[in-house]
Amino acid sequence: MTIVDFVRLIWKHIVLLLLVPILLGSLVIVLTMDPSYTYSSETILYTGLATGSSIDMEKKFSTSATNAAFDNLINIIKSRDTKEEVAVRLFALHIMLPEANPKYISKELYDELKLKVPENIYEYIETGNNKPVNTGDTYVVKNPLPPEINRYNYEKTVQNLLKLMRSSTDNFMYEVFNFDENKHYSRKAVSDIKAQRINSSDLIKLSYTVNDPGICQQTLAIYNSVCIVNYKNIKENRSDAVVKYFLKELENAKLNLKEAENRLLEFNKSSNIINYYEQSKAVAVVKEDMQVNYKRIKAELAGLQAGKRKFEEKLKIQEVIQEKNNVILDKKKLLGNLNFKIALAQAEIESSNKDIDLKKITDLKKQSIQLTNAIKEDVDELYTYQNSIDGLPISQVLPGWMNNEVEAEKMKAQIRVIEGQNNDFQEVYAEYAPAGANMKRLEREIDVAERGYLSILHSLSLAKLKLQDSELSSDLKTVDPPFFPLKPNPTKRAILIIAAAFLGGILTLGLIFVMEYFDDSLRNSVKGTKETGFESLGMIPKILLDSRGINLPFIQKRLREIITQKIIHYFGIQKINQKPKTIIVFSTQKLEGKTVVAGNLAKTLKQEGKKVLYLNYDQKQKPLKPKKKSPILTKMLGYPDPRIDVDNEFLAPASTYLEASEYGVYKINSKFYDVENYTDILAQNNLVAKGHLDFVIIELPAIIYHNYPSELITNADLNILVCRSNRTWSKADKAAIHALKESCDSKIKIIINGVRLNEIESLLGDLPKKRNKARKKLKSMFKFQFLAKSEI
Repeated sequence: MTIVDFVRLIWKHIVLLLLVPILLGSLVIVLTMDPSYTYSSETILYTGLATGSSIDMEKKFSTSATNAAFDNLINIIKSRDTKEEVAVRLFALHIMLPEANPKYISKELYDELKLKVPENIYEYIETGNNKPVNTGDTYVVKNPLPPEINRYNYEKTVQNLLKLMRSSTDNFMYEVFNFDENKHYSRKAVSDIKAQRINSSDLIKLSYTVNDPGICQQTLAIYNSVCIVNYKNIKENRSDAVVKYFLKELENAKLNLKEAENRLLEFNKSSNIINYYEQSKAVAVVKEDMQVNYKRIKAELAGLQAGKRKFEEKLKIQEVIQEKNNVILDKKKLLGNLNFKIALAQAEIESSNKDIDLKKITDLKKQSIQLTNAIKEDVDELYTYQNSIDGLPISQVLPGWMNNEVEAEKMKAQIRVIEGQNNDFQEVYAEYAPAGANMKRLEREIDVAERGYLSILHSLSLAKLKLQDSELSSDLKTVDPPFFPLKPNPTKRAILIIAAAFLGGILTLGLIFVMEYFDDSLRNSVKGTKETGFESLGMIPKILLDSRGINLPFIQKRLREIITQKIIHYFGIQKINQKPKTIIVFSTQKLEGKTVVAGNLAKTLKQEGKKVLYLNYDQKQKPLKPKKKSPILTKMLGYPDPRIDVDNEFLAPASTYLEASEYGVYKINSKFYDVENYTDILAQNNLVAKGHLDFVIIELPAIIYHNYPSELITNADLNILVCRSNRTWSKADKAAIHALKESCDSKIKIIINGVRLNEIESLLGDLPKKRNKARKKLKSMFKFQFLAKSEI
């Protein structure tokens, strides 16, 4: 589709495209004659969740944690409990008002509420009590109240109504909150309050829109107060529960520590222990000294006993000394021999400068050293014998032996005393050993209890710090209280009207495009050739009563000339020189206009000087009757007059412009289906051709509804299929033409009849019509022919 086609399509339906939006816009205007006004207000809460201060100096703020905190807060704001309390508080505020107050509720809505509330609800309203409210109560919500409502009575009434609503599902308050969706106290109404974080700040904005300014402001004020209290309770109760837990655990740890210390004290009393570690250390030192003394005495006693044995062996010592001297002399001789061998070996090394077995010299030196050491030990031992009691004269042996005996008996007595003390120490150790283990166990229990107590004490300090931090962070503040809306919100009436008109125009235009896109009719010669598969000879326009200034006679004449020119050109290409040339005009459906086409074809050929014979079958044709009136709806929608100009000469019967010798009517009977050429038709119907003919045009009835002589069509020089432009090429058409395509496909051409005038431009270009300069320029612009001229 070109831009010109698009503009033509729009212009064709311009009235409809304008009428539908106007009608829809008018309908919206009528439906919104009495709009319901709404009022909006908003409030802003400061949270401090993103940039607020904290008692915990090591606390770190992260984006994810901050976003989670804001999500938690917004979910608390949108929770069912919050909505329930807000709805009940608003209801209690309104029901406790002695009369309508525009600041809280309009008179119309107040009267409506009074009529709807049953009498039993007033039993839950607290009255006649001026008791002050305890500001420490967590349920107290500081929403603004009129002076005629007592705060205590209001809070008690709220609690009473909340308890009633949550008690069952068949009470008035439950129904108001869950089912009364058209009022201001339902869950749906309260859910219209929108909560959102303002960009990346610490602020949350609550906004509300409703049909009463007082209710709008008071609902937001109540919502503010309830959210602040609920969020504070949740944050503080969570941390307070942790503090209480650690306080309880601290008491238990303190009690366990005290019990462990008491057990240690009782153990010390029962075991007579003042300081176990000092006492046990003192006992160990004394016992150690006693053991050292015991071992020393035992050693001395052993020495005395050994000396005694030496005295007793005195008589044999001299013989031992003599033998030892002989041994020393023998070893000295061996040492002299070894030294001689070593000196001899060293002399040989110095004289001959030859390598000697070093290992042999090393072995000799080792033997010399060992023998020297042995002689030294024997000399020392001999010296010991000669300078000890073993070497004393016998006259000195007896006094020494006596003294030794006395001293030995003394030491034995000391040993018996020390052994008695050792038994006493064993008894003390028997008491102190288990006491030490018990002492360790008790001290371990005290240490564990003390460390547990200190750990819980530390956790309690952290929990208290967390509690204080939670109290600081949960302290929401109203930085922008809800305002009383003085003016209603602008209605969307204008937007709705424009949207309705725009939507109507778009839908209408879309529907037109869809109809145009899915239009499967033959429409023009190009589409006809594509659908049927046959080459087109041309198009015949629809003969309208009102051609809207177009020179229709010229167009009709020129299209007929184009068709005849193509026919003659076809015969020239096919080199068909015999005369007359037979042209069959037929259609698949009825009322395709083939009679008009065949007659005008004969008329045009006659005007060109050709001898023509037009044979038409005998049919009872009813004369065309003009429509008396143009359809009103068509006129209203701006569409062209669809009536046919029955008086147009193009639709005149062939008998009016052809002579009797040029026009004949044949009958369709059983013999007709056997004809092979036009002469057979003339013979069967007693018709005579006058002179030498150039063309014989034979019209056949619709081949879907009538049989036809196959030989006649096969032997014909040209077969012209006439089709209406406003119909589709159906499967029945394809089936009817299938046999003909097999026998004479190349000789079948089509003519599209009743084509819309704008389709003719594909053949004739711009149609002959009076146009002003602006329209010509506009059309050239749509064709992008900015430099095109109508003349040289």
